[in-house]
Amino acid sequence: MPMEPVAPMSEGEARAAADADSRQLLSAATVEEALTVLVEVARRLTRAHQATVVLTPAPGRTRGASVTSLSRAYEVWGGYAVPSRGGPGRARRERRATTRAAEPRGRLAVTLPSEAGVLYLFDREVGDFTQEDEVALSRLARLAGLALESARLLLEEQQARTEAEDAEHRAAFLSDASRLLASSSLDPKVTLDTLARLSVPVMADWCFVDIIDEAGTVQRTSVAHADALDAPLALRVREFPPGPEGSAHPTTRVARHAESLLVDDIDDAWLHRVAVSDAHYQTMREVGFHGIMSVPLVARGRSLGALTFLAVRPSRHYSRADLDTAQDLARRAALFLDNARLYREARRSVLLRDEFLAVASHELKTPLTPLQLRLQWLRQQTRKDKPYLPTSMVLSQLDVVQRQVDKLSGLVHGLLEVSRMSSGRLSLHREDVDLEVLAREVMARLSLAASQAGSEVSLTTRGDVTGRWDRLRLEQVLTHLLANALKYGAGQPVRLALRDAGDDVVVRVEDAGIGIAREYQSHIFERFGRAVSERHYGGLGLGLYVTRQIVEAHGGTIQVSSEPEQGSHFEVTLPRREST
Repeated sequence: MPMEPVAPMSEGEARAAADADSRQLLSAATVEEALTVLVEVARRLTRAHQATVVLTPAPGRTRGASVTSLSRAYEVWGGYAVPSRGGPGRARRERRATTRAAEPRGRLAVTLPSEAGVLYLFDREVGDFTQEDEVALSRLARLAGLALESARLLLEEQQARTEAEDAEHRAAFLSDASRLLASSSLDPKVTLDTLARLSVPVMADWCFVDIIDEAGTVQRTSVAHADALDAPLALRVREFPPGPEGSAHPTTRVARHAESLLVDDIDDAWLHRVAVSDAHYQTMREVGFHGIMSVPLVARGRSLGALTFLAVRPSRHYSRADLDTAQDLARRAALFLDNARLYREARRSVLLRDEFLAVASHELKTPLTPLQLRLQWLRQQTRKDKPYLPTSMVLSQLDVVQRQVDKLSGLVHGLLEVSRMSSGRLSLHREDVDLEVLAREVMARLSLAASQAGSEVSLTTRGDVTGRWDRLRLEQVLTHLLANALKYGAGQPVRLALRDAGDDVVVRVEDAGIGIAREYQSHIFERFGRAVSERHYGGLGLGLYVTRQIVEAHGGTIQVSSEPEQGSHFEVTLPRREST
């Protein structure tokens, strides 16, 4: 198809058009708009069928932006491939033959100022490009350079304004979060639920809070989402908190190693890589997030869990500034969690103290009552006309008195022992000890207590159970563990097992008694810690605390496994030698 030329404009029309083009070019608000105006003006100015501008790639990029303008005749006639540009600063005219059109065809190229790019013109409507075209195009290129610089400055100004607005929004969000944390109750569950809801949709389309409990397991305590229709999906999301050490779950290292995570280009391969199961993969797919930002909750150098944000909307992307904001929020939330935990521990300590004082008062009064009665009886007998008392009667009364004095002495000794241990004054006197021999001595001493409890105590030994330990302290350990088993497993057999474990010796005491509820198992080794009421079981609650202190002083460990009404198993691991 022949490409018909457009009738030339008069000089006045051309000047007016040039002025209008210049104003339009210089008033462009964006780089894309400036490039579009540039190629339209350049094509019309030189009466070309195609104008293309290609910008120099930005640092780190392989391609720069490009815009093309085609005449209507050219669009109808057919396409034209843009050739590679020439060297910088060169403007040249080229002619070449073609079998598709009889009209001469050529190319004119000019470099934009500061080598920002190259403007190409192809196929003049009538004849080849002229020297006047080249001069006009060079002037237009200089004008375009000013327009591009202005557009870039405007873009930088807009970006700066956007960043300032984003920073203002982030500051307002953190301020709201701080007020929430400062004014909330000390119930972590309620506060973290509110914090997660506050984060949606300001910071995320989904927000999770995962907390590490006292047993070291991560619990997902809060899930918030922007779309109310996602409520059933949120219930499934709760089922996939960060896993144990080594888990592929994306936020495991965030919660357990305090490492922040930011991924803004999530694809299906990434989901497969981090899924812990097919159900987890499918749930993540249904949430449909393309970005994730997760930050640790750290207080006093200890990770308490993780705060996670998901981006679902295409327009939401996470940046370093967003990560900084999330980390700031996590620090404030972690401080709240730590304060709440300290408050709970303080309250519990006060309750334990008050409970101990009540128990200690009761325990100390218990031997005093019969002691006082015996002394009163002896005093009354000596005031009679015949003060003579049979020796056997006096001795029997003195035996009762001695037993109560011994009981009082034991209680006071226990309190002093705890005081020394609490102040770090527990010292060990190591010697070669055969644990089987020591265990049989303790069992013999407790035989009366075992008989009264209706429990048979058995001992099994496997391998060498000797080592260098403090004999008297290990005697305390065995005594406390066996006495504890006899008290809470009354009427049921008690088994004591000693086992060779290479560099260690393992002591296991089992009973089939009332057991210990899970919520109390982490407290029974604390000072005055109890799992049962003192009304039904006496004692100061010091035995297991003393036991743990002695075991740990030897470099060992003590653990308990138990279920209510199914008995308790205490296991002590003792290194044979003192570590160097």
